[in-house]
Amino acid sequence: MCNPRRVRVEATREVVEAWELALERSARASDSVVSELEVRHPFGGTLGQATRQIFERTLGTADGWHAENGGHVLPLPDGRVRYDPGTGELVVTARLEDQVTVEGHAAETLRGTVREEATGSGVGRYYADGFAGRTREVAEREARAVAEADAVDRARQLTDRLREQAGREQSSAAAAAEERLRRAADDDARARLAEERERVRADLDGRNRERIARLGEDGLRAVNGVLATAYQRALLEFARQHGATGIRQEESDGGIDIEFEIDFGGTEN
Repeated sequence: MCNPRRVRVEATREVVEAWELALERSARASDSVVSELEVRHPFGGTLGQATRQIFERTLGTADGWHAENGGHVLPLPDGRVRYDPGTGELVVTARLEDQVTVEGHAAETLRGTVREEATGSGVGRYYADGFAGRTREVAEREARAVAEADAVDRARQLTDRLREQAGREQSSAAAAAEERLRRAADDDARARLAEERERVRADLDGRNRERIARLGEDGLRAVNGVLATAYQRALLEFARQHGATGIRQEESDGGIDIEFEIDFGGTEN
């Protein structure tokens, strides 16, 4: 028998902590959509000069009309009528407006892995001559068992630290992705808004095309009402200027009857 010899064995265990995080962000975008169509009528040019002057003066006091940028405007449901004294044009405008709101989305899944090796060691003793059965093989087997047990114990000790590290990496990755996801959600919202604006505008334009004829009729009816008043005033003014007598006016369905007498001659004695 001689002095015992030693054999040293190391064992490793890999500790892995994986994380996964699903992120989703949304963004809202809104805008107003306006559809406006115009129809022009050369109304003033169809009137005589004197009648046009009286008509334009009458517009200044007509019910529902107001002055705007040198013209006369009558608001209509979802539209308006504007008379321009400079050109004599009657402009009928059909206007519809709608508010569009959309929501954009962006999603991303983040994954990561934190890994580290735990190393354990064990020592076994044996005799060169195998005294008491202490052979090298026995010593290595015992040392390996101790090393593996030590590696497992060290791996357990690593687990909490790696879990904390994985949590820090997850938080850092989420913070880095936040701005990226926000921009992606904003881009998606803008793209959806552009599509929705086009759809809504096409719908409003279609409705306006159907309405513009009716609004034009309403506008012409309103203007003709003012014109009738202008004719009435013109006739009464003419009658008074020429010393008419027996002036009488009577409203009936669809018009106003005006009667008066003027003596254009004289009786010589």
